[in-house]
Amino acid sequence: MSTHLEKLLTVQDRDRKIRRLSKEIVDIPARKQMIESRLEEHRHVLKQINEEIKKKNLRVKEIEAEVVSAQEKTGKLRQQQFEVKSNDDYRAMEKQIGIIKREIAGFEEQELAIMEEIEDLKKTSSDHEQELAKEQTIVDEELEALNHRISSLESQIEDLKKERAELVKDVDEEWLSRYERTLNHTGDYAIVRVDKGVCGGCHMKLPPQVVHDARKFDTMTLCNYCGRLLYFKP
Repeated sequence: MSTHLEKLLTVQDRDRKIRRLSKEIVDIPARKQMIESRLEEHRHVLKQINEEIKKKNLRVKEIEAEVVSAQEKTGKLRQQQFEVKSNDDYRAMEKQIGIIKREIAGFEEQELAIMEEIEDLKKTSSDHEQELAKEQTIVDEELEALNHRISSLESQIEDLKKERAELVKDVDEEWLSRYERTLNHTGDYAIVRVDKGVCGGCHMKLPPQVVHDARKFDTMTLCNYCGRLLYFKP
């Protein structure tokens, strides 16, 4: 194997590590979003419960207003009873008062039932708030760990780039240029091994002459199909 290929294989190792670590950094925001989405379900449920509590509290106020209105009607009828002159009119008003009292009792039963429902919902809301707080703590820890991971990755990438810069100083410009163009084109490997007459990149069967040339340490041999640089290792 030629000295150029030996150096470029080391460069390729660094480049692949840089790309792998860079991809992990790019993927981290999506990972953060997935982690944070776990909170959204808790928040959504909690919001629905609290909205239901508000609705029921509003209904309680409506019932209280209806009770007050019914009591006012009862008071007016009681007042009118003092003014009527016939027993029939008095009994008719008494009947109306009885109907209103039953309505008031019904309202009070509704109010009591709703108040019990509100208490149950408040307990459920409190339970969900505790679950949300626990999940928030876990999420915060995971997000902090990812932020530390980003810092670690950036530091590793910086070190690898420095290593790469030193490595390429002694690489022939023509070889380096070809290597970088090929790597940018393929996105994975620019230099691959010939294995049993097959390109290690595109896995196509190579012509015998190309396989023969790949054995030469000082020759830049390219795959006929994918253009990757080839090397032969028995």
